[in-house]
This record gives sequence, C-alpha cells and structure tokens, in this order.
Amino acid sequence: MSCVDLGANQPLARPDLVYRAAIRADLGPAEEFETSHGLKRAVFPIVGGVLKGDGLEGQIISGGADWAVGLPDGSYAIEARYLIRLSDGTVISILNAGLMAEQSDGAFLGRTRASFEVPAGPHDWLGKSVFFGTAIAQAGDDDHVYIELWEAVI
Repeated sequence: MSCVDLGANQPLARPDLVYRAAIRADLGPAEEFETSHGLKRAVFPIVGGVLKGDGLEGQIISGGADWAVGLPDGSYAIEARYLIRLSDGTVISILNAGLMAEQSDGAFLGRTRASFEVPAGPHDWLGKSVFFGTAIAQAGDDDHVYIELWEAVI
C-alpha cells in the first residue's frame, strides 16, 4: 500500500536520515504521583548536560523538565522541554516528545520527535528541520538520559 494506491499522482520516497547530534541530559530526582484521572505522572528535572554534533556543541541549561505519563503497559509518553546554550552563546529551546518503553534489562528505550525554537541567524536551520530521536535511560542510572538526533532530510 502506498499513497499512489490512495490517489496520489506519484509515490513518496523513503526519507533520508542524517545523524546530527548526541545529547546527555542530566536529571535531578523525579517527582512521581497518581493523578486524579488515574494516570501515573513522573516529572524529571533536567539540571544540565551536553549536546555534541557536527558543527553543534552546547551545554544544557538547568531548569527544563521531562513530563512523563505512565501508560498501562509500563511505557511512558514523554515530553521534555529544555534550553541549550550553544558554544557561540546562542540559546535555543528543544522539545523532545515520544515514547519510552521498558526493556528486559530494565533500561528504557525510546523514539521521539524533536523540534527546536531558535533565533534568526546561523542556527535557524534547526527550527526548519524535522528531527527523529532515539533515546535510552540505562538500567541503574537514574541521573542521565542519552539521545541521538537524526534529521529527516526533505
């Protein structure tokens, strides 16, 4: 089945993914509670970290958080928002949302969509691109989440 089967004039190509950066988000102690709607809410403060990639380098600014909702199957729907100060002093915002699923070893593996808010200038391409993320919270390490960002080239 393709979009042509549904009436499109041409098939769509499989997207090319280009590796752009790795992130280590440093976490503070989580606050977890049951909501009045019967959901488990977990809020992980983001207290620092680093971004490193080809032409991108920066430090995560303390003050962001990952707002996660525990789902019945044990996975978490996540929405992390935080700021990064790039090596040239530019401050950018990232929103990383997706799903983290527990693995047999106790780690949580995730897939996300990342979007950036950036000022006009040399980094504005970040705000015009679509990013796919892979993430892991390793078993026994409550202090870090690791993310790799891939740009879906249009």
